[in-house]
Amino acid sequence: MSIIFSKLEKHIQDFKDILESRTFLSEETHPFPWENKIYISGNIRRAHLDIVDARDTKKLLMMHLCVFPKIYSDAPIYGFDLIAGPTKVTGAFHDFSPSGNKDHELVKWFANEVKDYEWSKPRELPEWARNIFSSAMVAAGNINSEFELNEVLDLSKRSLEKYLDTLHILNAQHSYEYKIENFNYTEQQNWYCQNQKKNPHTPRVMQSLGFDEATVNKFIQECLFPEV
Repeated sequence: MSIIFSKLEKHIQDFKDILESRTFLSEETHPFPWENKIYISGNIRRAHLDIVDARDTKKLLMMHLCVFPKIYSDAPIYGFDLIAGPTKVTGAFHDFSPSGNKDHELVKWFANEVKDYEWSKPRELPEWARNIFSSAMVAAGNINSEFELNEVLDLSKRSLEKYLDTLHILNAQHSYEYKIENFNYTEQQNWYCQNQKKNPHTPRVMQSLGFDEATVNKFIQECLFPEV
C-alpha cells in the first residue's frame, strides 16, 4: 500500500472517531455503492462523510466531509475534500465557509490558523467557489511530499475538533426557543449548496469511475448537497 493511501485510511478513521465522539449517526441513509455516513447532534444540522474507494479499479481514493451548523447558527460551514492517487494528492480543499456572519469567531480562527501555510501548488478557484469560500481557503494540488500531506491532514483534523467543540460552547449561550424565534440562516446554507452543485468536476470524476449520470445526479442533489 502506498504511503498516501495508508495515511488517508488512518485519517478517515480519525474523522470518524472525532465525529462519533461528539455526534451520533443519523437515520438518514442512501443506496449508493460507496460509503456515506450522516451525523447529527444538538449543535449541527448535518455532517456528511463520503468515501469513494476506487483504489483497486482506478487507483483513486476520494474523501469529503461537509458539516452544517443548525439553521439558527451564524457559524461557518466546515468543508474538506481530498482526491488522491497512490503517488500524489491531486487536490486538497479545506475551508470554514462563512454562512451568516463573515466575522464569526470560527472564520477568524481558521484564517489565523492557515495564514502561515505555504502550499507548493495553490489551486485557482472558479467563480462558483469564490461565491462561497473564505479568502483563507486551502486549495492545494499535486501534493507529493509526506510533509505537505501531513500538514493538510493535521490541519483538517485539528480544525474539525475546534469547529465541533466551539459550536457546542456557542450553542449553550441562548435557549433553543430564542434562537428559533430570532435567527434563520436557511437561505445562506442553501446558497452554499447551490454553488457547490455548479462544480463540474464532481459529476465528471464520479462518471469516470463508472457511475451512470442518473446515479451521480441523484447523489449530488439528495446526498452530497441537499438543500433545506
